Amino acid sequence: MRDSTRQFNAHADKYATSEVHRFGASLPALLEYAAPVSVDVALDVATGTGNTALALAPYVTEVTGVDLAAKMLAHGTARAQEEGLSNVRFVLGSAEQLPFADAAFTLVTSRHAPHHFRQVGRFLAEVFRVLQPGGRFVLADQISPDAEIKPWLDRFHVTRDPSHFTQRTVAEWRELATAAGLRWEQDTLVPYRMDFAWWTAQSGSSPEAVAQLREQVAALDPAGRAQIQAEFDEAGELIAHTDYMMVVRLEKPLA
Repeated sequence: MRDSTRQFNAHADKYATSEVHRFGASLPALLEYAAPVSVDVALDVATGTGNTALALAPYVTEVTGVDLAAKMLAHGTARAQEEGLSNVRFVLGSAEQLPFADAAFTLVTSRHAPHHFRQVGRFLAEVFRVLQPGGRFVLADQISPDAEIKPWLDRFHVTRDPSHFTQRTVAEWRELATAAGLRWEQDTLVPYRMDFAWWTAQSGSSPEAVAQLREQVAALDPAGRAQIQAEFDEAGELIAHTDYMMVVRLEKPLA
């Protein structure tokens, strides 16, 4: 079982009730960029407990959520039933090998997930394949402010959650999208203030990992602390930091 599948199955209940994932500021930005309409057939990749898929459902003909973690999908299915959403389905599958036909969707989304993907080029190629010409893809994911702090951020996030792979820069995403044949239309950055106690509890971080995270921030230079907007209490204990979520609308050219 992949690290990400194990991690998210283990903590599915926490993600189902997480206000950050269910109501976080990247979701309205994603919906604005997606501009869903009644004729859309939508796909949400790495849907988790289905927050984005369920938010799209009232606006589209049909939405499918795909994810590797069956326990996460079970929460999405239950919530769809509770909310009376009959045009939502959830499917087990990989972002890097989507179990769908070519040109099956007019709209694809993926939110708070691609930093876990090992083969993001393959993921983008799959998005391109399943999108109809003229279709759009809206991605929301945490980024590294620049290449210099990226190695530190990746170590920091892996300490908290071993399924984290890498937090790409906006420039890296632009290069990857272009290589996949997708046209970059518009983007924005959305700040997320991460309460340290919540953030570490959400991923099930051990006491040793929590202590290591505090040490990593304590060793960070002032410029780095400013980049992540590290906050400390009167005793000098870390209480929060900020992650930046990039939201970008990409399109598959008509020809």
